[in-house]
Amino acid sequence: MFLLVDEETDRQYKNKKIGTWLATAKHLPHQPRIADITKGPDGYGFLLKEDINQKCHFLRDIDRGSPAERAGVKEMDRLVAVDGKEVEECNHGRVVDMIRQSGNKCCFLVVDEDTDQMYKQGKVSPMLFLEETRDSSSPPSYTEALNLPAPVRPSTSVQAKEEELKPKLCRMEKNPAGYGFHLNGIVGVSGQFIKDVVSGGAADRAGLKEDDMVVEVNGENVEQSSHEDVVALIRSSGSSLEMLLANKSVYDQLKAKGVSITRLLLGETSYAQVHTADTPEEEEKHEEKARPESPTEQERERAKSSSSQDSLDERL
Repeated sequence: MFLLVDEETDRQYKNKKIGTWLATAKHLPHQPRIADITKGPDGYGFLLKEDINQKCHFLRDIDRGSPAERAGVKEMDRLVAVDGKEVEECNHGRVVDMIRQSGNKCCFLVVDEDTDQMYKQGKVSPMLFLEETRDSSSPPSYTEALNLPAPVRPSTSVQAKEEELKPKLCRMEKNPAGYGFHLNGIVGVSGQFIKDVVSGGAADRAGLKEDDMVVEVNGENVEQSSHEDVVALIRSSGSSLEMLLANKSVYDQLKAKGVSITRLLLGETSYAQVHTADTPEEEEKHEEKARPESPTEQERERAKSSSSQDSLDERL
């Protein structure tokens, strides 16, 4: 690791007696990560482990599909700071209190093993990265703003096209009529898709659309799973369900590009893109206003008979 400086800068720093601790860390090959996490129903989804010998706090047992994983937290990341406050000198209880005091949202500064080792070799705190990030995100002065080049913005059509190539994360709560959709599949062909979304039902309010391709069920990828396995997974989820779906056109385009469809494609604004069905209390209000009529026995039989031997269909 090298600390580089040109001759003129070296002379100025020596004359002002400024030390090397003010050097920038933005050009280092490994960078700390900032993880903004919003607590879910089951918490953040990680275990905080203190190493008493090293006086460090590590993040372990990251739950799959948890808020921590979606924010980019990795197994054995070292926790450097919570909401901008360094935790190196804090004991385990103190760090836990800091996280709890954050409420439902907290911001972690974390480093993996390689990044941690590099910063220790350079005798630089990862907090320098956080400080530089904050400084770079501060608004420019009036004079600086006047001299900034005009941003080049893509046309609306191009921008809309890029935004469309994303999956959607839908969460719903089952009501007495079920979730309100059919899960369809074709015998011998991978992939399950959504059909017959009941207007005003839980699935409809959560954002499910006709022919949406099912990518994940409760955090588990089901693209290669059988129809029976996906149905069993949905039924085992109890009264709540979370599905990662993609519009058929979006799904085909991403697959053609060789892009794996995961929650990472939702980007940093994934929480704004999550479609959540109404709570049970709100569902009851909707049902009182306009409860859809239950299908008659004859209609149920007609729905069953419409499935051919080449198609699989399950009402959920």
